[in-house]
Amino acid sequence: LVFLSGRDDQHHQLVLASGRGADAPSTVMQLSFKVLDLDQLREARRRALAWGATGMRGLNHGNAMSLYCQDPEGNTVEIYLDTPWYVSQPHGDPLDLDQDDATLWAETERIVRTDPSYMLASDWAAQFTQRRLAQGARG
Repeated sequence: LVFLSGRDDQHHQLVLASGRGADAPSTVMQLSFKVLDLDQLREARRRALAWGATGMRGLNHGNAMSLYCQDPEGNTVEIYLDTPWYVSQPHGDPLDLDQDDATLWAETERIVRTDPSYMLASDWAAQFTQRRLAQGARG
């Protein structure tokens, strides 16, 4: 997997992966779309299901709460909400969007704080920027 982003504050905007057959209709592994709050994430789930999305599942990555489904070509579509925390990936606990907001946020914070890689997302973004600048200086 290769996670690509054009922004220092986003862990990924596009994911590329190997392993799709030459006869696959697409070579894109995943397209990701960011929403601003849990209500928008729930609405995205409602709309996707109403339009016949398949393979709908929710995962709590600690740094994001994500819904996944398949598009007509078998690509994974992710709709996600960033959290204020960072944990190294892969990390994926079940996400139950039928829970109320306070429960989801408290559960997520409890989960991330037990992860050894835990830090604030703002600290991760600052470190990412420093690594990117250091690599540019070596280039």
